Amino acid sequence: MKKKSYILLPTIIVILLTLLVIPTVKADSGFDSSFDTGGGWSGGSSWDSGSSWDSGSNYYSSSSNDDTSMSGAIIILAIVVITVPTLIAIESAKGKKNKSSNILSNMKKLDHRKELSIDKIKALIPDYNAQEFLQARYQDYIDIQNAWMNFEYEKLRTKLTDELYNQYEMQLQTLKVKNEQNVMESFNYLDSMITDIKEENNQITVTMELKVAFYDYIVQNHQVTRGNKHRKIYMHYELIYVCNKTTPDTCPNCGAKLTNKASQTCEYCGSTIAKVSKDWVLSKKEAKDQQ
Repeated sequence: MKKKSYILLPTIIVILLTLLVIPTVKADSGFDSSFDTGGGWSGGSSWDSGSSWDSGSNYYSSSSNDDTSMSGAIIILAIVVITVPTLIAIESAKGKKNKSSNILSNMKKLDHRKELSIDKIKALIPDYNAQEFLQARYQDYIDIQNAWMNFEYEKLRTKLTDELYNQYEMQLQTLKVKNEQNVMESFNYLDSMITDIKEENNQITVTMELKVAFYDYIVQNHQVTRGNKHRKIYMHYELIYVCNKTTPDTCPNCGAKLTNKASQTCEYCGSTIAKVSKDWVLSKKEAKDQQ
């Protein structure tokens, strides 16, 4: 009687499940954070995903007829299909509390040895107040995230440099075409600091780091299609804000005198005027870490 061996079946199934790669999808304003399409684990994160198991060394073989062997294979397959997700859930639940606690603790800590001295900051911003300035820039960050989420282009325009606004506008159009919305909510401020400041061409540039936690996911027709609305992500950003010391009086394109400095369009030649507001605007947002 021909023997059929199914001793490797459980191992093969587990390996295939383990090697299944879920493409990473980016979100956050400017698509700076990432998560998988399954809506469960955060991309690039060990959060709730460190499950492992031993496929075991149990063997199943039979010298009886083919029907008996096939029945045994089906039983083993059923056991694997049932137990693997269960084991993942158990391991995830077991480590979730400790992992979330450790992540939150780690994310609260910036390396303040890199923080710029107040004296260096005040050399370019004489009236600098650390608490007020950092709180204002964090509020700018929140306003940008909310404007991105709600497709508020004009609000984004007042908060971003022209270059960054143009980038965001194109990315938002991509979301619109797909009838998607990037929801970000329930922000928790963790820490921030200024790491650099410089002045060039009548413009002050401040580089800062920010750590924040929030929910970040994609919805389509009111259904979550990517990300997880029940699990926060923890982001560590590098943000660069710029501010012009003075506002030009003439159009850089035609040279006409600007009578309405609040407008971003020259009333004579119709060209777009680069943002020259004395308010701080975001020129770069880069994710340094995500958990």
